[in-house]
Parts: sequence; structure tokens; C-alpha cells
Amino acid sequence: TFPVVMFLSIVLACLSPSVLSCNIFTNVQDIFPSREECLVDAVKVRDSFIGKGAYAKAGCVKLEHKGIDT
Repeated sequence: TFPVVMFLSIVLACLSPSVLSCNIFTNVQDIFPSREECLVDAVKVRDSFIGKGAYAKAGCVKLEHKGIDT
């Protein structure tokens, strides 16, 4: 078997400091091969939310799939 590692970009955006105003956004259309590429996407989305007056944090989640080498 061999591991396949990809990264999913995630942004937590809140309309106020209250956790009840928060939503999580993920870019499921683009899964990235490196953390760096993922962070570029996540930060771009985060900055868009901040520009609209929201509170926002960006990050990436490592996705690992153990495939079978045939």
C-alpha cells in the first residue's frame, strides 16, 4: 500500500465574536497536493470575508488515503 496525501482548504467565518454566528466553508472542488497551495486558496477566501467585515480564520486539513499498489 502507499499513502496518498492531499489538503482541503477550510475557512471559519463569523459575523460577530459569538460562536453562534460562525460557519465553516470548504473548497471541495479543489483538493490540493501541497499544504502551501492549499493555504494560498484558504487565505484568499479568508481575506475576502475579512474585507466584508467578518471575522475569519483560514487553514488546511490533511487528507490521507492508503491505496493499494497493484
